[in-house]
Amino acid sequence: MFASSITKQIEIEDGVEKGTVTIRKLSARSLDKAREARQLAVMGVATKFGPELMKSFREVAAEKREAAPEGVGAPTVDARYGEFDRTLVLTQGVASWTFIVPLTAGLEDLDEGAAELLFHAIIDLSYPAKAAAEQIEKNA
Repeated sequence: MFASSITKQIEIEDGVEKGTVTIRKLSARSLDKAREARQLAVMGVATKFGPELMKSFREVAAEKREAAPEGVGAPTVDARYGEFDRTLVLTQGVASWTFIVPLTAGLEDLDEGAAELLFHAIIDLSYPAKAAAEQIEKNA
């Protein structure tokens, strides 16, 4: 019932240092905030393109959807990773670690591979594939 009490330890190494990262399940509220942050970021980029370019993107996307075989282009379970702001998920989902670097500074300095690994682990813990699949089916 209380998401923050659900944790998982992830062993991670970068070739130089090996350590353990403790991640926590995000609450429904935290997931909503991360989803909203991602939507705002996407909208911010879209507004920079301007209305004419966005219109052409929509037209091309509609043409591709119409030409695609049935089921191609449908939402997938892995699409859930694109729903959430990675920075927000990491800052709220990484509870602690055994590395020498302090957590706050270290989160800012993660390489792409470590950031993706931890992000996916937190989303998998917080919004399991089964729940995502049920949501896709419900929206179909």
